[in-house]
Amino acid sequence: MIATVARQHVRSLRRQHVFTVTMFTFVAMTVSAGAIGWSSHNTIVRVYDDATALLGAEGKPAPPNPFELVAPLAVLTNLVIYVPLIGSLVALIIGHLSVADDQATGIGRLIFSRRLRRSSYLAGKLQGTGAVLAIALAASWVVSVVSLRIANGDLPGIDELVRLAGFELVSWLYLMVFALIGMTTALATARRSLGLLSGLGVWLVITFALPQFTSGLRPTTSLNPVTDPVNTSQTFFQITANARPISISEQYKTIGAHLLGATTDATTADVWLRTLPILAALAALGALAWWLVSRHDYSRGTTDA
Repeated sequence: MIATVARQHVRSLRRQHVFTVTMFTFVAMTVSAGAIGWSSHNTIVRVYDDATALLGAEGKPAPPNPFELVAPLAVLTNLVIYVPLIGSLVALIIGHLSVADDQATGIGRLIFSRRLRRSSYLAGKLQGTGAVLAIALAASWVVSVVSLRIANGDLPGIDELVRLAGFELVSWLYLMVFALIGMTTALATARRSLGLLSGLGVWLVITFALPQFTSGLRPTTSLNPVTDPVNTSQTFFQITANARPISISEQYKTIGAHLLGATTDATTADVWLRTLPILAALAALGALAWWLVSRHDYSRGTTDA
């Protein structure tokens, strides 16, 4: 029954073209990140070549090639910004649709007219949502490899491929948090539009408000995956910085920046420990979703107003 619910959810997303839009969005994000990285690479290389020629004419030694000091995956650093901004919104909408459609169309009443446990229903919805996001991230991984081949002039090595796969895995965990947020807000509200707006409010808090609160950065500055907390001279932010570990957005950006080679400040073990807040958020939201599903009355449905 879990697989049946999952297939029904995926088919519904395909009929509404949400699956297609999700694939296009993730591929477009990856292409954009690769294009920006390739453009920056070419610009720096041209400047370096001109500087080397100028210094050679003056009999001065040329500095080392700057790209010899940069990790090959750093070309894709912008993905660390695109996933929390755009990917999380897509995941939230998919999670919202997974239960809101069943309530609005009456499919929920039909499903539970059969012998189906609420736990199987929730597991099927999570399986379908997770599969759609996993397929989109797998496509992103393939496009990333192609982008690295074009930008760096060579295919990434085994270590780079593994690190890139690790980045996609952490991205999947992070996106599933927002899928669960979409589910829980849809289940907790009587109106479909209110459920979606509530989910967007939580997205704003996690993506912008909490990082600014815990680091003292401006909202736009907090998007930078290699920016450290600033303004430690302000007592307020010295205190609130202690709450930074609970900011899953900050933890994700730190992990992503490390895996893509944008930063080398932390050890691999320390970086993977930063997944614990994300896993904790998944567990808490999963428990909340189960509590809401087990008590939800699917006979009443929802309204679009």
